[in-house]
Amino acid sequence: MELVAQVVASLSPERPKTGASTIWLSVGLTLLAGCEPGQAPLEAPGSAELVDVFAFDGIVELDEDPADSIAQPGAFVERRRGGFVLADRLLPRIRTYGDDGRLGAAFGRFGIRDPWSLERVQGVAETAAGGIVAVGYKKRLLYLTDALERDTVVPVSGIPWSSGIVAFGPDLLLIMEEEGWAPLMDERLPFLHRLVGNRVEWSRYGYTFVPSERPYWTSFVSFRVAVAGDSVFAITSAGYPAVVYNRAGDSVGTIGLPSPSFRPIPVLERGALVDQGPGGGLPGFLASFDVIGRIDVVADSYLVVTLGYFDPNKPFPPFKLVHASLDVYDRHTGAKLHEDVPLPEGSQVLGGGRFLYLLTDREEPPWRIAKLRLRAS
Repeated sequence: MELVAQVVASLSPERPKTGASTIWLSVGLTLLAGCEPGQAPLEAPGSAELVDVFAFDGIVELDEDPADSIAQPGAFVERRRGGFVLADRLLPRIRTYGDDGRLGAAFGRFGIRDPWSLERVQGVAETAAGGIVAVGYKKRLLYLTDALERDTVVPVSGIPWSSGIVAFGPDLLLIMEEEGWAPLMDERLPFLHRLVGNRVEWSRYGYTFVPSERPYWTSFVSFRVAVAGDSVFAITSAGYPAVVYNRAGDSVGTIGLPSPSFRPIPVLERGALVDQGPGGGLPGFLASFDVIGRIDVVADSYLVVTLGYFDPNKPFPPFKLVHASLDVYDRHTGAKLHEDVPLPEGSQVLGGGRFLYLLTDREEPPWRIAKLRLRAS
């Protein structure tokens, strides 16, 4: 009831104008009145806020073991039979949960020589058989059972990136740096690999720029991938468009256009970040551009793009990515349905699936996840 009390205290005759206050008003009224979230009235197109685009299907508060608490939620995947898997962003831990947030099992620990150790979880995915596969900074995949018990360790030929691994039907898509790529900065090497039975079937998609001609960019630009049916959507965090691949790895088009408010990453000369004067140096650079933080497929038909920026108040690795707004597309037609839909301050998009899952506060427990259902467009 603490959440309800906060909402009641914020009620005013005029509808709030910010995404942060609007989301809590919608959730609070739903809890108080016991009505269906989808009954809220819609505003005219062009003035959409989060509650205009999504209906709320409740908030899940994560169950925690006091002896094994979550440091910070990280990689997330919705499970086909219900519930979800959540990795710790800071600790080498993976946990399973039911739809109600009840803790199921946990796995992971630090270690150097142990092949089952994880320094940090880069990504998790559910296999076709219902097991879990995880990747860290080491050149291997860890296959776990449904109960997160050890199954198989499979070596790979490179180091997975932070965007990790995605299930693609019975196969896997792995975003990975192959060994030996670093000296070849004049080439656009592929980073997206389709694994069929742990064998690389094809490799596609790399930087949309030549790294040697874009000083600093490789430190700030990463890769995002989403899957729906037989389609793969791949994009760099530097901006649109996303490239669409079919199951065979053929490029079949692109999707996405930036809104007028999107600030592309600037091209700097080498040595430009040495200037530490007011508005200069790394903090000034971080404050000057926007990035694509995630792409997720929701309800099978919609591509939701999370836009954000790097916090200039944390100008040292690992950089803090702030999620700020959403663009929504019909993935079948490519039509943009909504753009620049503001997210609540301090929230973080975890992933997609039947819902869009939104961590309401990325910094402090209790860890609560809002399930957002896209309204019919």
